[in-house]
Amino acid sequence: MINRKIISVIGAVFLSLPLCYNFPQAETKPVGFAIPFPDLTFAQTLSKGEQSYLDISEKKSFSLEEIRGNLILIEFISTYCVSCQKQSPIFNQLYSSIEKDPELQGKVKIIGVAAGNNPTEVEIYKKEYKVPYPLISDLKFDAHTAVGSPRTPFTIWVRKDAQGKGIVVSSHLGLMDLKSAIDETKAVLQYDLALLKPKKGAIYDGDDLKPPLAEEELMAKAKEGMESAGGKVLHIKKISLKDGDWIYVGKVDFGTYQRTLFSKLASRRAVCDICHDTFFLYTFDSEGKVIDIVPIQLTKVGNLNWTEEDIKKIKTRTIGRSVLSPFTFDSTVDSVSGATITAVLIFDSLDKAKEIFEKLKKEGYVK
Repeated sequence: MINRKIISVIGAVFLSLPLCYNFPQAETKPVGFAIPFPDLTFAQTLSKGEQSYLDISEKKSFSLEEIRGNLILIEFISTYCVSCQKQSPIFNQLYSSIEKDPELQGKVKIIGVAAGNNPTEVEIYKKEYKVPYPLISDLKFDAHTAVGSPRTPFTIWVRKDAQGKGIVVSSHLGLMDLKSAIDETKAVLQYDLALLKPKKGAIYDGDDLKPPLAEEELMAKAKEGMESAGGKVLHIKKISLKDGDWIYVGKVDFGTYQRTLFSKLASRRAVCDICHDTFFLYTFDSEGKVIDIVPIQLTKVGNLNWTEEDIKKIKTRTIGRSVLSPFTFDSTVDSVSGATITAVLIFDSLDKAKEIFEKLKKEGYVK
């Protein structure tokens, strides 16, 4: 039984999202062709109908290589993405057209991957938009990251070679009409894979993420985060880690004692195709406790910056917690009105901060 409070929260988000159409369109850079598709594994139990459709056995996880068929059409979405919601009935018709076409039925399978969404959000979306094909929760953005962190909706056509390995034969960023989707599906089925030479590279290659502030301004913001707990920064520097990552390290005086604090810039590409990239600094101590969240670029529907109330809410939900423990997003209490996707990215960045902490410890910056 789905929690009614969750339904009301997500329903309110759906109603508010059309305002997002005030956003400019995102970049549409060329994407990979003839790139081997990663053999993604999903830890999700499918319904009997979904198992039958994909022709896989009943178990708690499955991989893309297990799916039967000559062609797998993979649709990356976010349940809070307006364009994804608009495309949903189109892909429902696409599914129906494929299943009614004797030349396509059984050869072509469709699955959806919901980037950053939990199983409950996926279930609500499936019922709301009557999605007939399997829609998989990609809670930690693992599959989304593996294909290059594309904006959504993002569609990939993957052919199976003689060994059952997947190879990308086409892709599309943004909304599609039904005719284009059907025509492309029929066209890529005609490709002779023996003539395709697999290439190395990214399936999706978006624009580089560039924070909207200069280095001096970023360091000043990092200092602000370090001093938010009442201390005074004695000195602060930007250090490079062995893997090429970097972080700000500061010595902070609290009167009777001094502490080393760390500030990390989180840069995340927007998940939806008409939203803006997310940038913020999070500050934590040598025990992993979050000290502050400093916004750099946090936007919501209508291309508006977060309000002080929005920032206060996200700080209430994050400050004082440890990056060594999971940061799992709960839409019933963690959503920010009109900025749910941004809030999800903040929580996911903090969830991944444990990796940064472990690198600092390994390299001797954390004792």
